[in-house]
Amino acid sequence: MNFNQYLGKYVCGYLSEMEYPELAIAGLLDGYDSKYLGILAAMKRTDEISELRKYLKWTIEELNIEIPAKREAGLLYSSGIMDEILDDKKDIIKGVSEIKSNAFSCYDFYSESDKFCYDSVGFENIYGLFVEYYDSLDKLNVDKKHLENTKNEMLAELKKWKPKLKNVLQHRV
Repeated sequence: MNFNQYLGKYVCGYLSEMEYPELAIAGLLDGYDSKYLGILAAMKRTDEISELRKYLKWTIEELNIEIPAKREAGLLYSSGIMDEILDDKKDIIKGVSEIKSNAFSCYDFYSESDKFCYDSVGFENIYGLFVEYYDSLDKLNVDKKHLENTKNEMLAELKKWKPKLKNVLQHRV
């Protein structure tokens, strides 16, 4: 994940204190530079939680970082998960589940839906395939070929979603 994607995860409430050093490293890699960011990046996941929190707070203040609103945070976090899926760092089913259950729980994207669930953010095809995948698991005789085809279709839809999502976030990412 990049720095802004980590910020999205943070705002959504899914970034653990143990991941704060990873956020800081991503910030350095993205070109941010500050005394506290460097200190936070050098900290260990096992350092005192209060220290990690303190240095993150100071980093945000020192860099004058604008914390994203919930809607934008959910989309930033989603883009980070999508990148992990497309880079083969995360299983597609686990990743889409994380988008739906974690990133999209940060903001009520469902209420924005027009014709289909999550169509306001272009996620409706991926969500439909995700539901189809789990519906197929409920059948008495699971068709493994169909499950694999559904996963491949989901992956193709994620690849189509990437530029759409990037356009929405281009001012920040």
